[in-house]
Amino acid sequence: MYVPEVLMNISYEKLPLVDIAAPKALSRHSRTMSNTSKEAITQNLEDAETVLIHAGLNINLASEIIEASEKYMIETQPNNTVTSSSEKMTIGMSQKGNQRSHYTRILVFDNKLIFQSACCLPLEVIAASLGGDIVSGRVLYNSHSGKGGGKLVYEFLGKGKEIIIDLRRGESTKVQRLIFAI
Repeated sequence: MYVPEVLMNISYEKLPLVDIAAPKALSRHSRTMSNTSKEAITQNLEDAETVLIHAGLNINLASEIIEASEKYMIETQPNNTVTSSSEKMTIGMSQKGNQRSHYTRILVFDNKLIFQSACCLPLEVIAASLGGDIVSGRVLYNSHSGKGGGKLVYEFLGKGKEIIIDLRRGESTKVQRLIFAI
């Protein structure tokens, strides 16, 4: 069994505050809403449970799961329009029909906010705000492999009614902004 390189951080760090004025990125393609297959839903659930175990968390996914109320891409370097999207697309393509898990969620567990995300690229929380204030957090689990894709489990400290997370995927100059109402 292949085990990807794993990064775990036991110390908390203050994250940069999200830049509310960051411009939304213009999309060069349109996304159509598609129904997720039962197989993909099952795969995502199994993957999420396995990653939480690797992170040292014994969380039943029946606990409170919060999905993002809003998701969009923002520019982190608005003047830089050169990206190697074709190179990044090949990284994310599934091989031999194996679909990598894709999900983002907040789990409310034991008075903690646990952010969990998976996609085909490496993942990194680069900024966040909780109730409009600076927030601290720590990586509980972070890995990436060509076969399994990127997996991230991140714990946030504090309380608030809304958390905004800026998530970098790979080396893109664009960042996914996720807004969760808690």
